[in-house]
Amino acid sequence: MEIYSSTSQREQTRQDRPVFYSRPRLIAGAALWVVVACVLAVVCIRAQDKNIGILIAAAFGLLAAWLAFKCIRQLGNIATPAFVVGHQGLTFENGLLIPWQNIVENIWVNQSYMGIPIGRQIQIKTDLPKPKARVLRRATALQISGDEYLALCDAYR
Repeated sequence: MEIYSSTSQREQTRQDRPVFYSRPRLIAGAALWVVVACVLAVVCIRAQDKNIGILIAAAFGLLAAWLAFKCIRQLGNIATPAFVVGHQGLTFENGLLIPWQNIVENIWVNQSYMGIPIGRQIQIKTDLPKPKARVLRRATALQISGDEYLALCDAYR
């Protein structure tokens, strides 16, 4: 089934469209994970005689520090696109190209826990032997929403 697109829409889709990470979202994520890591460090210090408490808080503290590091590292590469939507398909930052004809399923997942949004993810299922049959990408810090992403994919497909 072919999707109708206006003349102005077709003009916009003549060139590939890069999708970038959002600077404010990355800064907010880094700040959040730094605060969580600091709180868990305080919990570790205060739980001096409870070995299991120290281990649990330290494990989650290291995880929070790692997530903060990933956000800060991505801020250094803010000028490079997370992926590019083009006529050939989706091209990711590592150079991986997934052609449109090989994409079996392309969905945007809003993850929430008891109504509280905790993350966004792009799930792409392909019929290619390499990459894996399912490609997952974090989408929490992208500049576009799920509706914009899916409309963009439909326009270029």
